[in-house]
Amino acid sequence: MGHEDPNSEGFVYFLTKDYLGFALEGSRSGPATNSVAETLRRSSSSLQKHEQEFELCINKLNVGSIEEAKRAFPILMREVYSDGADNWGRLVTLYAFCGVLVRHLRRQGIPEGQLIEDIAQCMAQHTWTHKAAWIKENGGWEKGFVEYFRQKSPRFTYAKIAAITGIVAAFSFVIYRH
Repeated sequence: MGHEDPNSEGFVYFLTKDYLGFALEGSRSGPATNSVAETLRRSSSSLQKHEQEFELCINKLNVGSIEEAKRAFPILMREVYSDGADNWGRLVTLYAFCGVLVRHLRRQGIPEGQLIEDIAQCMAQHTWTHKAAWIKENGGWEKGFVEYFRQKSPRFTYAKIAAITGIVAAFSFVIYRH
């Protein structure tokens, strides 16, 4: 991942793949390959206390396979971004959700390699297709994202609160409608 252009689809794919491996293996996954991957790991991990809400959404949408996850993913994206607003907190929360999703699917017996590959491709494609322009306009992965989630930044706390509020509300809406 260290050799990919941070403004490329390949970078987003390897970043996603790194995070999903970390979500499955935790500290056993090895060190992050760059500051963006480290920031994604740290910021997404801070949302783990909301794993039950994510699991409830996964169960309500009856996601028990990779195919069902791919079917449910666009539904969640529409709800999370229904107000048209983008922010780093929402993007991180979606990655955190995908981390919970791969752990859920692993418990269903799906091999880890297939899980990471397929979900990484799906999430990376969505991120690249729908969020690449916004990411670039907001400083890119290396500057905008890393700077936004610097551990000592007061915005880190506000971003977590905004992310959780928005995504839990969206997930609750999805659960209610389905």
